[in-house]
Amino acid sequence: MKKFLLSPSTGTFVIAILMSVATLLNGCKENTILPPDMVPPIDNINTFQDLSQQVITDNIYQDSIITGGVSKSSRVSSASSFYHGLGTIDLDPIFGKTTASFHVEVIPGSANFQFKSQYTGTQRTIDSVVLSIPYVTSFGDTLHPTQQTFSVYRSLKTFSRDSTQYEFTQDVVDFSRPLGSQTVNFQTFRSDSPYVGTAKVAPQLRFKLNQWFIDSLEAQVDSAANGAAASFSQYLEWWKGFSVQPEANNGSTIGYFSTYNTRMFIYYRYTNTDNLADTAVDVFSFDPSYCNRFNTITRNYSGTPVEPLLNNQPTNGDSVLFIQNEPGMAAVLRFPTLASLDNRIVNKAELIFTAVSPYMFDFNTIYGVVPRMQIFKTDDTGLDAIPSDYNSLGSTYVNGSKSELVKNGQTYTQYKFNLTQTFQKVISQKDTTFRLKIMGLNVGLPGAYRVMLRGSGSDATEFKPTLNLIYTKLDK
Repeated sequence: MKKFLLSPSTGTFVIAILMSVATLLNGCKENTILPPDMVPPIDNINTFQDLSQQVITDNIYQDSIITGGVSKSSRVSSASSFYHGLGTIDLDPIFGKTTASFHVEVIPGSANFQFKSQYTGTQRTIDSVVLSIPYVTSFGDTLHPTQQTFSVYRSLKTFSRDSTQYEFTQDVVDFSRPLGSQTVNFQTFRSDSPYVGTAKVAPQLRFKLNQWFIDSLEAQVDSAANGAAASFSQYLEWWKGFSVQPEANNGSTIGYFSTYNTRMFIYYRYTNTDNLADTAVDVFSFDPSYCNRFNTITRNYSGTPVEPLLNNQPTNGDSVLFIQNEPGMAAVLRFPTLASLDNRIVNKAELIFTAVSPYMFDFNTIYGVVPRMQIFKTDDTGLDAIPSDYNSLGSTYVNGSKSELVKNGQTYTQYKFNLTQTFQKVISQKDTTFRLKIMGLNVGLPGAYRVMLRGSGSDATEFKPTLNLIYTKLDK
């Protein structure tokens, strides 16, 4: 279980700070980490290559991604580029079923909110109240999608924006009185631009809310200082938020929505102070200074190739690594022979992973593969930490991006990590507890993407996870 988070508003979970040279302050003082363009050539006299170090890999489930609220100085609910998933995928034969729903709150445009002033003795008529949530993108089968119906409900529990909500946080929902629903075809949804009046707007979920909510809202506003609209805190105490849920247990796509830009439009007619008929639209919005939002995502691997691996640790590691963006499958890496190496100057330490072929089928065309992976130091307790290489040499150097290898006319997907400083420290300090963990890099789309990599237990020796050490011997 991961114990930390960096803000997704940065677009990546690491900060790229490039340095030309970073000197290790522990171990051998003369050991210097070189940037990639200064790594000396392998001459087998002073500089050597070692590809023999064992890398043992095991599948694990990685959860505890923060999808709302705050953690330390990172306020996820305020990150406009962190989107929330909605929908069901139950057709992935490798990674099983994924279900996503979300919670979002809105408040009036001002404290002491009132509808437009009207002529004494006249009545207003609220024609409709519409909850609007902009569409961003989708993950899954958009070529042959299953139509999905989404419904919006009243949330019954306060989720403080100053607390932390994870992907396993469950909303408390009044399912007895649905507020509205919309059926979506993700094949066309990204190009569906609904009309609002005579204006065409970007693709979005638009829930026309039920009359009971309209009547309740109008009564609260008309109660003025005694009603929920008198202040933001009173409003959120009365209406704790909306819960948007997929209605069916089947589907092939998860859509991602900008809950940060959620709006509730109130369309009404009234007689203005000049005794003339008029129309108005008032807007309630998600406001990161007062409101909260979070995503709930569940995985179910029953009956898939993943299921038996979750409680199994072969001596030589798993033959296939099933990798997803969090929450989901990840892999732990062990290096049983590394600490026994004699001390040396590590010029380059590159980890190489190659995608498998037996599990590819056509499903990578449908679901895509992880565009970029992230790597962490970890330990037996599950405490994760960011490798120092990210700060000293930069995320571009550490890498983890999807790349291609062409060999004998065959194209293979690969991922490479450079952790020169980390491996130097392990060898210098003879660290026998050293572990690494890899998973998909979450760039604002929790639960999207997956890939299958060859593991250390694979029979395909040339494509097993490899540690490429380039080092210089020390004078003795």
